Amino acid sequence: MFTDYFYPELGGIQDSIATISRTLGRRGYQVDIYAPRYATRDYRRIGLAVRERGLGTNVRVRRRASVPFPSSTRQSRAALLSPIAWAELASEAKPDVIHVHSFFGIGLEALLNGACLGIPVIGTNHTTIAGFGPHMPVSVDWAAAYVMWFYNQCDYVTAPSRSVFEELGAARLSRPHRVVSNPIDIDLFTPVRADHREALRARFGLGGPTITYAGRLGPEKNIEVLLRAVAVLRDGGGTAELAIAGHGSHEPVLRAMATELGIAGQVRFLGTLAQDDLARLLQVSDIFAIMSTSETQSMALLQAMASGIAVVAADARALPEFVGPSNGVLVNPHDPVRLARALEDLLASPERRRHFGSAGRQSAERFGVEAVTDEWETLYRSVLNGRSAE
Repeated sequence: MFTDYFYPELGGIQDSIATISRTLGRRGYQVDIYAPRYATRDYRRIGLAVRERGLGTNVRVRRRASVPFPSSTRQSRAALLSPIAWAELASEAKPDVIHVHSFFGIGLEALLNGACLGIPVIGTNHTTIAGFGPHMPVSVDWAAAYVMWFYNQCDYVTAPSRSVFEELGAARLSRPHRVVSNPIDIDLFTPVRADHREALRARFGLGGPTITYAGRLGPEKNIEVLLRAVAVLRDGGGTAELAIAGHGSHEPVLRAMATELGIAGQVRFLGTLAQDDLARLLQVSDIFAIMSTSETQSMALLQAMASGIAVVAADARALPEFVGPSNGVLVNPHDPVRLARALEDLLASPERRRHFGSAGRQSAERFGVEAVTDEWETLYRSVLNGRSAE
């Protein structure tokens, strides 16, 4: 595995890589993760000790020198390329397959290693270029052309949703490709009994109806629309609380907006939560809402669905691939009034919330860790056998 996104930086890509690697390790595979070396402050930013995650005896994390890379997490690093890393890879533990999760930095090294050593390379694109357009230092067209070039150097290409390929331009992608979901821990993120739920609500200090958002606090996540919708609810006599879990550069802007809208008392910034605590928060929430316009899947959304709570999602990019009339509500991500109406209708209908929660759980179960790892294992073998046949 080669990635410019990894622990201690938190996010869906990082969780997916760690989860798949751990599960493959339990199945007897040796997995080496090549990732940037992070600074002590990157661990301290989210209250973690400077140490590796325990991913099992068959998973090794190999850190590379890196430089800071601007992002809304304020943790991102870009690994420095080594033009002779392929020689080290060959002498230490030449892999059967290389799986690259980022298209710059260490991703370029993965391509070089594959070419020099004759190892098949699978490239996964987790990122929407257009979704980050306003926040990139180069034009969207230039970035998209580069990304297309990168994945056309791989032997096989995957993405967690169809929208990624549609945006990239599948007709210009000369390599075989398919959708493979990120994995969700459906044993951890699971519905909870009603009596247990009330005890957990008290633990989080939640009183009335609770709408939750979890994820990075960046401008591309469009969280301002959630705040405006809560203000609309308040103006209509509603008393719902908005729980926001996560961290990011946009947090001061969001706090200031909550104060300006007069809803600071209804908005709770919970910071970055450990997976266990996030699972509990979702279990006690009434609705999960996400208005992001930059999602290629959203693990937080699927985790909420697996937890059996109703979801309201932006009708944008990949989210409609996972949310529809049978298991949730889609709304215009730029219309806080329409969002407020959707939230109000759901909060007023416990039966409808239960229906969406049950249907959402069924939808999320097909993205469980074991099922997704089965897909990866089959794909790795297929690509390896195809390259061997050549």
